[in-house]
Amino acid sequence: MRKNSALFFAFLLSFLAPHALADIAAIHASALPQETAVLAALDDARELEPYSHSWTNNWKYPVAKEDVSARLGKDLGFLTLALKEHPHNAELLLLTGLVARYAYNLDVPGSYDQAISALGQAQELDPGDVRGPWFRASLLCQTTDPKPGVDQFLAIEDSRPWHQLPTAFWDDYLECASVTSMPAHILRAVDYLEKLHAPPSEMRTFLANGARKRFEPFDPKKDYEPKEVWRVTNAGQNPQFTSTTCGVRFDVHGDWAVNQIAVTKGSCVAYFSTGPHKAITGNLRPSVLVLVKQPEGNQTLQEFSKKFLTKGTFEPFALSRCPANTCIAMKGLQPGMYGGDGDGHGRIVVFERNQPEYPGLIFEAPLEIPKPEAGKGTQYYRPSQIQQRIPGKLYYLVMLDTAASIEEPAMKDFDFFLQNLTLE
Repeated sequence: MRKNSALFFAFLLSFLAPHALADIAAIHASALPQETAVLAALDDARELEPYSHSWTNNWKYPVAKEDVSARLGKDLGFLTLALKEHPHNAELLLLTGLVARYAYNLDVPGSYDQAISALGQAQELDPGDVRGPWFRASLLCQTTDPKPGVDQFLAIEDSRPWHQLPTAFWDDYLECASVTSMPAHILRAVDYLEKLHAPPSEMRTFLANGARKRFEPFDPKKDYEPKEVWRVTNAGQNPQFTSTTCGVRFDVHGDWAVNQIAVTKGSCVAYFSTGPHKAITGNLRPSVLVLVKQPEGNQTLQEFSKKFLTKGTFEPFALSRCPANTCIAMKGLQPGMYGGDGDGHGRIVVFERNQPEYPGLIFEAPLEIPKPEAGKGTQYYRPSQIQQRIPGKLYYLVMLDTAASIEEPAMKDFDFFLQNLTLE
C-alpha cells in the first residue's frame, strides 16, 4: 500500500515538467564497488531521476511510467544483491537508498522500507555525512506524514553553514517546505540557491512565485479581523498567540481574560486581564497590554516611551528579561488610583525591532496535511493566505496596570509574559 497521499497542495499539482534536480550527482561513483550491475544502476538513476524524483498523479513524461518502474525495480534488485557482498560500503547504501526512494515514487512494492533501511545503515556507518539524513528527509516529505521530513531538513540546516550544503539539498528542502506550507522557508531557500549560483529551475521559480503569493501586503488603513492576523495554539493551560503581521509571539495563562486582540489603524493591540488575585477589598485582575506600531516619522524610541509616561511619576526599574537588545523599563506610581487597594503600581517596557530578512520565518511550523476522504480520488488543498508583517522598524510597548495591594502576584504575571515573549 503506497504511503504517499492523493492529497496535494493545488499549486504543486499543476506543474508537470521534469524536475531539473540532481540528487544522484551527490553519489561518488569512485567509492562504489566497481561492478557492472552497480554502475549500470547508477547510470539508470541518472537517466531516470527527472521522472522519478517526485511522485506525480499526471504522468506526461516521454518515457512510459511502466518502463521507468520496471527499470528502477530491476536496479534495486541488483543493488540489494551487491549489498550482501559489500554491506559496509556507505556509498552503495546511499545509492541503494536513493534508487529505492525513486522506485517508491513509481509505486514499486517494498521500496519504501528498503530506502529507510539502506539510508539508516549509511548514517550509522558515517554519522557526519549529510546525504543519508538528507535523502531520508526527502523521502519522508513525499509521504502522508511529511512533518518528520521537514524536521530532519531543519536539523540538517542547523548543523552547518548554509553555503556548505549542496544546491540539490536546497531544492529538496524547498519542495518539502512547499508540501508543509512554509512559504518563508521556501523564499529563504530560493535566496540561498541564487547566492550559490544554482542553474535556473522552472520548478523553483514556480514554487517561489507561489510562496510570494501566499503573503498579503499589509494595509495600514484596514481593520483586520482577529483570525486574519492572530493564530492561537496550545489552547488550555498556556495558550500561545502568534501574529506574523505584528512580528510577535507570546504565551498567556489559560485563566487570563482576552479583552482585546486586534490590528487596527495600523497598530497591533493585545489586551489581557490576569489573575484574579486577592486584594484588600476583594479580588482584582491586573491587566497586561501589548502595543505594536511603526514609529511616527523620525520618532525615537525614547520619544515613543514618553507618550505613556504622562500620568503619575516614573522611575527606571530592573527587568527580569528584555525581549530585544535594549529596553526602556519604567515603574509608575499613581497615588490613590485604586482607593482601598492602594496606589497604582504600573510597569511600562518599550523596545524596537528592525524588519527581519525573511519575515514570518521563525513563526512558521510544518502544517500537517489534512487526511483525504476515502473514495474521493485525488483531493486538493489550498493553504490559507498570510498577512504580511508590518514593514520596517516596529516599536513595541508592554504595559502592566496593577494596584499596590496585588503588586507581587501581578509582577509574577508580568514576568511570565516577558519570559515567554518572542519577537521576529
